[in-house]
Amino acid sequence: MLAQRLWRRMSQSSSTVLAVTDLTVASYRLVRFAVLVAQPSDGEVILVSTYGGTAVKRSDPPDDPALAPSHRKRLEASLRHEGHLLERQRQWCADHGVRCRAELVERGSWSDFVLESARRAHADLILLGSFLLGSDGRVLPDEMRKLADEAPCPVSVVRMPSFWVF
Repeated sequence: MLAQRLWRRMSQSSSTVLAVTDLTVASYRLVRFAVLVAQPSDGEVILVSTYGGTAVKRSDPPDDPALAPSHRKRLEASLRHEGHLLERQRQWCADHGVRCRAELVERGSWSDFVLESARRAHADLILLGSFLLGSDGRVLPDEMRKLADEAPCPVSVVRMPSFWVF
């Protein structure tokens, strides 16, 4: 019943779907689902990805000042790569007729940046892939609970296989 009411409400007005992506090939399943939800209402998809995952703060410089220049180059190259992957997913949404924007975030805890993005965008739905951050870290149960308790809208977990080709 709740799912039917939510679907009816979202299909009657322009909906904003926030999809948390880890930029893997498998996450295109999540992006595709976000497009399917937003499309009927001429809605918008907001792709949110964390830069560098939760396990490592990539902005922390090395202790040895001699290593700082090479660290900065690796950091910049990694940021460009992740930005490129996020832009490809954003373009995929646009190619399928859905307005889309993307955010690459590196601050605070994982759940905090998702909540902040959802509030700022007035999201109607948050989609989260169950294979999220599979290589860089794990989504902790406390973060999931915090997201579910404090989200300004419903949160749905989309099960993603370890490898998926669209």
